[in-house]
Amino acid sequence: MPKILFISAHAPTNLYPQAGQKIALSNLNKYHVDNTRVDIVVIANKVEINAATDLFGNYKKNHQNNLFTYPLDKSDKIISCLTNLSIPFKFSTRYQKAVTQKLQELLAKNTYDVIHFEYSHAAVYLDLIKPLINSNHTRTIISIHDVVSQFFLRKSQNNFLLGIEVARLFKFEKKIYSNVDELWVLSTKDRNILTSLFAIPENKIVIKPPQVSEFIYKIKRDIEKIENKSLLFWAAMNRPENEQAAINFIQKCFKNLLKIDPEYKLYIVGSNPSAKIIKFASENIIVTGFIENPTQFFEKAQIGIVPLLQGAGIKLKTLEMLQAGLPVISTSIGAEGIETSKNIFVNDNFEDWVNIITNLAKSN
Repeated sequence: MPKILFISAHAPTNLYPQAGQKIALSNLNKYHVDNTRVDIVVIANKVEINAATDLFGNYKKNHQNNLFTYPLDKSDKIISCLTNLSIPFKFSTRYQKAVTQKLQELLAKNTYDVIHFEYSHAAVYLDLIKPLINSNHTRTIISIHDVVSQFFLRKSQNNFLLGIEVARLFKFEKKIYSNVDELWVLSTKDRNILTSLFAIPENKIVIKPPQVSEFIYKIKRDIEKIENKSLLFWAAMNRPENEQAAINFIQKCFKNLLKIDPEYKLYIVGSNPSAKIIKFASENIIVTGFIENPTQFFEKAQIGIVPLLQGAGIKLKTLEMLQAGLPVISTSIGAEGIETSKNIFVNDNFEDWVNIITNLAKSN
């Protein structure tokens, strides 16, 4: 019977409102086949693990698999960072003593065919694991959701301390990526970053584009249903980069649109909007919070927007709006990794967005 050890830095689930957790569950499910044993170790925020009832339903009750969860709160992360100062902070938050003990126990009892790290920071345990496995038998894989150095490099433009951390991250990432057998990435662009930035051989990189949510395939955009001059921003609003994107768009573009035509509407659809976002709610700016089935917004919105100024890697929100048939206006960061599409309009100047939106509103 093949044996898999799956270590994830976030909870693999479809029930948490961020794209990465859905990708993680999809990757985990690839191993969930007959006559295969999967031992799963999840080190994630408590709120994610509490939400992941689908993960527990699929794996906890199956005697063939073992699921071990390690919920984290802010104090756990701070303590881990302070006690592992040689490790970059993004990675050290997941380095927990209880997890090291569990991994040593599992590796003493089992010879795994594959050890899979979901998210780069799950591979903080690579140095612990390497001496305990037979490299001729066990294949090691990291599924990379974002190139962490790239993400922090963009945030460090005006922050000297973050610049120092970027240097530590680069060294750490290069080491872990060079010392596994296979790397999974979400786009050609991510593969090119690994080959150019870290000198990773192309033949050890596998491109696995993310799957869009199931509801996307059921969307039927009827011209009679589409609300003219309506915009959709579809994102998990508890992420700082999404919150800031919405605020920038409202202040630098949407207010100017309303001066031209007060009939424009913006739908901000996604879980946990902050007080900063909620204060913008009005007749023209609809802030929905969590929506279990957002189909109606994908069917009635005339234009999708992705005004991101931070982040790294391919954006599932962009893919999903394109797949649903919306024309999408995006910054270059929001369009990162997206293959050429006649339906995406990429521009980093929000003053230009006013003209792009008004032209699209007339032509669609």
